[in-house]
Amino acid sequence: MDIYEIPLPESAADPDWADHKRLENECYREVIGGPEWDVDPEADLVSARAEKEWRNRWFIVRDDGAPVGWARTSRQMVDQPDMAYVSLYVTPGHRGRGVGQAIVDHVREVLLADGVTTFQSWITTPIVDEPLRPSSGFGGVDPSHGGVRLAQADGLALKQAERVSRYDFDRPLVDPAEALAEAQAVAGESYLVQTVEGAMPDEMLAGYAVLMERMAVDPPQGDLAVIEKKWDAERVRQHEATRLLTDRIYRAVVRHVPTGEFVALSEMHMDRANPLAFVQQWDTIVLEEHRGRRLGMLVKAANLLQVRDREPDAKAILTWNAEENGHMLAVNEALGFYPVYAEGAFEAITGEGVGKNGDPTS
Repeated sequence: MDIYEIPLPESAADPDWADHKRLENECYREVIGGPEWDVDPEADLVSARAEKEWRNRWFIVRDDGAPVGWARTSRQMVDQPDMAYVSLYVTPGHRGRGVGQAIVDHVREVLLADGVTTFQSWITTPIVDEPLRPSSGFGGVDPSHGGVRLAQADGLALKQAERVSRYDFDRPLVDPAEALAEAQAVAGESYLVQTVEGAMPDEMLAGYAVLMERMAVDPPQGDLAVIEKKWDAERVRQHEATRLLTDRIYRAVVRHVPTGEFVALSEMHMDRANPLAFVQQWDTIVLEEHRGRRLGMLVKAANLLQVRDREPDAKAILTWNAEENGHMLAVNEALGFYPVYAEGAFEAITGEGVGKNGDPTS
């Protein structure tokens, strides 16, 4: 069995790159049962070449030349270069043979030699009646899941649980236009909601940057290490330039009229290369000092309407929320989101263990 890193290739037709992406799609289809998370090899390569802040590395596992697994690591080199997010996958026919542990051992050695001291993995599992819970007691993941077992065996602890929820455009619980109107009536004239497709207008960059900084520290983090991030107009533009190569971006923001400050945000992305893709809910935040005025519903409903109008063929939205974030979960439930998966954040800060994300492995 051979495990080795894949250099960023010149072409998406590179055999290692193509096999890695094919197995990624196999993994994602196993998790969700369909092609909605499929990645396009060419689009993924374009994104990888354009990335400035993240250092991503790809690994392939071969048995007698046949691809039987993969790993990917990601490090945010601006704010937290000593932390690595690790994901891996083993094909069903090669599980139970120690392949997953061999990948972990290889990736651990590579990352430790490169200065990584904190390892984090997000593991998606089915929702079960008796989950493994984080110390907060909120939510949990399937303790029998192969990813969970391997993460724990390698020293990672469950630090937070999230709920993965789905919204179906063809069966909303309420009319989002009515939800928007009701939320605006509560918020009053002091709050103005605006929607933006694509890049943020220049005059909105500073306010958006503030929201991105607060997004790093305001939402519940469980027992995870919290890293502050500094955002400015230049960083926003760099971020947009990379994401817009592969995604269509939709945002709604709320401006506090008396001060001119942006106080709430909802951001969604749609994969340009996969016509069957789920819409992905990215950041949602209401600044603490402006909560209690239905701004969460205001900004979510406004963006939902924008996406529904601009993506008429989209079937559903997926969103991730910390289980202890009761307010945002309530907003989602009121709109018609319902739980479909559980996701756990596993972390080791000692550098002694490496796990993986929600990819099925053994």
